[in-house]
Amino acid sequence: MRVKDKIVVLTGAASGIGRSTAILFAKEGAIQILSDISEEGLKETLELIEDRKDKTTIMKVDVRNPDEVKNMIDSTIEKYGRIDVLIVNAGVVRVGPIETFPDEDYDLLINVNLKGTHYTCKYAVPYFKKQKSGSIITLASVAAHIGQVAHANYCSTKAGVLGYTRALALDLAPYNVRVNSVSPGATDTPMLQGDVAKQARDRGVTYEEVKKEFEQEGVMGRWATPEEIATGILYLATDESSYITGADLRIDGGWTTQ
Repeated sequence: MRVKDKIVVLTGAASGIGRSTAILFAKEGAIQILSDISEEGLKETLELIEDRKDKTTIMKVDVRNPDEVKNMIDSTIEKYGRIDVLIVNAGVVRVGPIETFPDEDYDLLINVNLKGTHYTCKYAVPYFKKQKSGSIITLASVAAHIGQVAHANYCSTKAGVLGYTRALALDLAPYNVRVNSVSPGATDTPMLQGDVAKQARDRGVTYEEVKKEFEQEGVMGRWATPEEIATGILYLATDESSYITGADLRIDGGWTTQ
């Protein structure tokens, strides 16, 4: 078991990549604190963890709310005395041309993707510095590296996550705390499915047509599974990646190599 008895805090655990990561880390022996804004989704994730339920805590947390995030971190420290791995996974996507992009949608992207990442790290960093060990993993995106049609607002927030991660890695290196990011490409999750469905409606084409376009962006001709992204997150959480910090692991099917 590669993360046996490590204390792992994971946001955005109710579906998609977060859910697959929670399941994988449970199989690898982690003690987990799983959070999400969807309490129902968290309960479904917990049911899939099977024999590690007694080693798993679920918490309804809105990462836009700093008080809720602080409570999640502080309660973890109070119960376990440390955090070994922090996985900052909570995120949302909204797409559309900038001239008609609703301000409330951009506020949501900024508040969840950027400020949510900041709050989650902000309240954990003092504990990481004190314990002088640990790994922080953020979720950037292929959209942090390239432009995508009708994605300017989303791309800007994910590029921000990438920059935030690199700078934080420098801040925490003296404390033996590693900070890295993962940039998934097109991954078969409810979030991407919703993105594709909206684009199909806006363009007056079928879901399958837009899906095929996404599949052809990479060189492997398909979407990733959430499990494939979770394996990369696991690697960055283990001692196998002990000399990696400030890096971004692109799991994008070759999308950004072209």
